[in-house]
Amino acid sequence: MVACPNCREPMTPKAEDACAGVPHPVEIGCCAQCNLFWFEAFGSIRLAPFAVLELFQYIGQAGKAQRTLASSFQCPRCVGALALTHDVQRTTHFTYWRCPTDHGQLITFNQFLAQKNFIREPSPGELAKLRETVRQVTCSQCGAPIDLATDSACTHCGAPVALIDPDGVTKALHDLSASQAAMAGDPSKVRDAVIDAQLAALLERDREGGRDDHDLLAIGAAAVGGLIGAWLSSRS
Repeated sequence: MVACPNCREPMTPKAEDACAGVPHPVEIGCCAQCNLFWFEAFGSIRLAPFAVLELFQYIGQAGKAQRTLASSFQCPRCVGALALTHDVQRTTHFTYWRCPTDHGQLITFNQFLAQKNFIREPSPGELAKLRETVRQVTCSQCGAPIDLATDSACTHCGAPVALIDPDGVTKALHDLSASQAAMAGDPSKVRDAVIDAQLAALLERDREGGRDDHDLLAIGAAAVGGLIGAWLSSRS
């Protein structure tokens, strides 16, 4: 068990299936309070599709981060300084912190979702619908407020407004074998279910007290994580 590089509390250990050809499971440390994953060695790129969906469900259950991220981190294995690293998966840019001696990688939940192509910027039509539904959202990267009436990106850190991508969820389901992915047989139905779940979660938060601190990624991950959880349960 490793200590979270941000809060120093013990991380929840997980062992997830690796992709074909990798003989050992992927060892992961999870901190729900800080919204961080620690992957031993190069574990995040070795995850099997089913393991990625299980981690998506975990993110959805964890909710929004309760602790602010530090400006720098130390490796929980060698105590060396972790290096901020910019990477790209296909056309998606994301960041993480890596140990210079390759003990592992630290990545936020949101950046993990970006790495796995679960996040995208809203289309003009979706942005217009969001502006009708909510006036202000919270930046998923730094927590600052974003006024949707005037901005489509955070004026503090520059991070764009982003949503859970229904097509990314659909593709992840279809990455499983056809016999295991019966629920994902119709991509349009999965896509519609994802969008409906996210909008329903937004409206429910408003009914609970008129809150205007919506974190679109946290809400979307919770809504879609519930759908994925139900699907994973149907397979067991």
